[in-house]
Amino acid sequence: MKRLYLLLVSLVLVTSCGKYNKALKSDNVDEKYELAKEYYDIGIQKEKKSKLNKAIRLLEQIQPGLKGKPQDEVVSYMISNAYYTIGDHFISGYRFERYAKSFPDSPKIEEVLYKSANSYYEVSPKYSLDQIDTHKAIDKLQLYVNTFEDGEFFDEANEKLVVLRDKLERKTYEVAKQLHHRRIWRPAIHALNNYIEDNPGSKYNEKAYFYKFEAQFIYAVNSFRAIERERLETAVEYYNDFVSKYPDSEFMELAKEHKKEIDDELYYLELLDL
Repeated sequence: MKRLYLLLVSLVLVTSCGKYNKALKSDNVDEKYELAKEYYDIGIQKEKKSKLNKAIRLLEQIQPGLKGKPQDEVVSYMISNAYYTIGDHFISGYRFERYAKSFPDSPKIEEVLYKSANSYYEVSPKYSLDQIDTHKAIDKLQLYVNTFEDGEFFDEANEKLVVLRDKLERKTYEVAKQLHHRRIWRPAIHALNNYIEDNPGSKYNEKAYFYKFEAQFIYAVNSFRAIERERLETAVEYYNDFVSKYPDSEFMELAKEHKKEIDDELYYLELLDL
């Protein structure tokens, strides 16, 4: 029985491969389409990449000849969705985007806009890398949210927007923080201040406020005497902002130490009448 089962499986595989290879070489569009649809349906239902890859190859053979015909919309969707299902999101994002432009009145337009956006979400890299695809994903998810306020994917789209915006916030914050950690004080102050202004509700703001204060403090005490007072007074303003917003901060003890040094230095400058 086991030998018979293996023989039957082998026979099915050979027949299937033969049918597929024959269709690839055929000029019969209907034959290619019917077999592609068979592979596509099985691939979608069972999430079988091998079937979907075969469907894609057959459908991409016939699509150029369908331009301007009703079948083009169906085939374009199948190709896009097949790429999406197998996880090739670079291609599915582009394919769904092109579908939406070509068939804006399609009954599948909501699904297509979401899947196009989600494709870019899936390829969005970690925060430290270039964020071009992250910006694309945000734009497309926002378009979906704005267009379909009661849409099927509305909640998922909003959740993903939060993730992507946090990623952009972190990238900007990390750049500013690295300037501080590399002791490049003046650019660090400028970058941290811009970050705080642009991201008022950010979870990184406690650290940003402290690093801005610390950078201003060190920048000031390393200045020429003639301009040190003004810079120290700015540091005091930054200190007051920090302690008023984050009175229980993990950096509070260090901030107070810096503030004492500032007070001592201002007192010394007062004695020097500077």
